[in-house]
Amino acid sequence: MAVEATTTCKRVVGPVVAAALMVGAVGVTAAPAQAAQASGPADYATQAGRAADYIDSHSADLTKDKLGPQLDGALALVAAGRKDSPTVAKVKDTIKAQGQSYCTDANVGGCAKVTITLLALGESTTYGGFDYAKPVTHASQFNEYATNQALDMIALERLGKPIPKALLDKVTEYATTAPQWDDPDTDGLTLTALSHVDAPDKQKAVTSLVKRLDADKQDDAWGPKGQDASVNTTAWVAAGLDRAGDAGHKAQAVAGQKWLVSQQQSDGSFTTPVKTPAGKMMATTQVVPALRQLASYDTVGANQAKTVQIH
Repeated sequence: MAVEATTTCKRVVGPVVAAALMVGAVGVTAAPAQAAQASGPADYATQAGRAADYIDSHSADLTKDKLGPQLDGALALVAAGRKDSPTVAKVKDTIKAQGQSYCTDANVGGCAKVTITLLALGESTTYGGFDYAKPVTHASQFNEYATNQALDMIALERLGKPIPKALLDKVTEYATTAPQWDDPDTDGLTLTALSHVDAPDKQKAVTSLVKRLDADKQDDAWGPKGQDASVNTTAWVAAGLDRAGDAGHKAQAVAGQKWLVSQQQSDGSFTTPVKTPAGKMMATTQVVPALRQLASYDTVGANQAKTVQIH
């Protein structure tokens, strides 16, 4: 998913999960793949490290792009234990140069994505003299596309702030209304966002999203209708189902993670239908967190996903 921006179901993070996420925060050398606990997602740290090597060795394919994909790159490197990577330093420079034009009142999801990245990096959300969290916490309208709305919710969860009911209503509306187009990437991310709230219509929304994702399933992976299975899509769907799915769908998420591992190329990268260096880079950056016990925007950088309130 290009996740390019224009909770009270508490997730219990066990010792293995917490340790894996801490690796992403402090940059410990990647360890061999660790077996999943209780049939849950595994920690494919070695594979994540190989992907991080690819990102660093091809950083020009990342840092010449717009800010949104670069934020995914920084999050991938944090997940792989490379917070001090020179590539991350370049992304920080891009935030300083482009962040204020990317984070606007018309693009609150962009502010949310920068906020998530800064928090994962252990930085203040006021960065380069600009407060990226303020538009997320003070927005009065939530009329952006559903990807951005999910990012808003996740940023608020990471900030420990309540979710405005108006925002939750928009997310629920997206989840329970027939979409204009098939977007399993956003459906998966929306499941991740909904996993951190409790509301009367939550289960209805989750059930609707899972039904849509069932229709997009291709063996152990996912892809939009009429298209081949995609590593980008599978990464977002598997993380979402691991958060909010029932036992059967959590098992599917684990199978999806194993499928992702099988798609890694000899150079550490992951391929995508977009056959360009930038497309290959995007696929690689978006898969890496999922290799670390299906981490996503809500948990990269040693963040233990938590319950947040609605107001």
